Amino acid sequence: MDKDIFDTNSKVKTILCYGDSNTWGWVPSSMGTKRYNSNNRWPGVLQKLLGLDYKIIEEGLGARTTMFDDPRPELPLRNGLKTLPIVLETHNPLNLVIIMLGTTDAKEMMNLSVIEITEGMRALISAVKNMKTLENTSQTKILIVVPAVVKEDADFASKLFKEATEKTTALIDSYKTLAEEEEDVFYLNPNDAIVVDEIEGVHIDNHNHRKLGELVADKVKQIFS
Repeated sequence: MDKDIFDTNSKVKTILCYGDSNTWGWVPSSMGTKRYNSNNRWPGVLQKLLGLDYKIIEEGLGARTTMFDDPRPELPLRNGLKTLPIVLETHNPLNLVIIMLGTTDAKEMMNLSVIEITEGMRALISAVKNMKTLENTSQTKILIVVPAVVKEDADFASKLFKEATEKTTALIDSYKTLAEEEEDVFYLNPNDAIVVDEIEGVHIDNHNHRKLGELVADKVKQIFS
């Protein structure tokens, strides 16, 4: 029987991008009423740079956390740990899962420490490591991307993200230790190259989506080299 009829280890690498509004493509000046198009969001940039040997799946959702429920009833299902297993099984088999979460966890209303946010990321890593695999498929690789540091003094950020600059800055080292020393997964810190919108303070603009896509593309090539 022709093995190519099965969706297993084909030549095309399937990559899931799991994140929040900065993966979804929130336009900073729009208060969530506009979204960058698929070619300008960083997963779309990633797809263009990697080409037909890769299939990029976007799973961005505004206000998504690592593993915590949003206290606002109008924003259900934002707990990333609750929805990730469903997403993983939906798109199985996956060669790589890229997780960029932690910004929403840093909101003042969430009242979470850096340690708690990092444990949320650890739980997501565990979910991927323990995902159901298909016959003749290899173990899914994991890449943790540190989110852009919030500028809490900016207009939009100042209303929701008190003390988030310190927390999101601390995630750079905390996620690195988690990924490289504790969980043995891949890690990328893009904060030397990307910044959030100066006026809004939380989301990245079109230019920074492009830069992030380029950085992730280089890392993906390293992972599969």
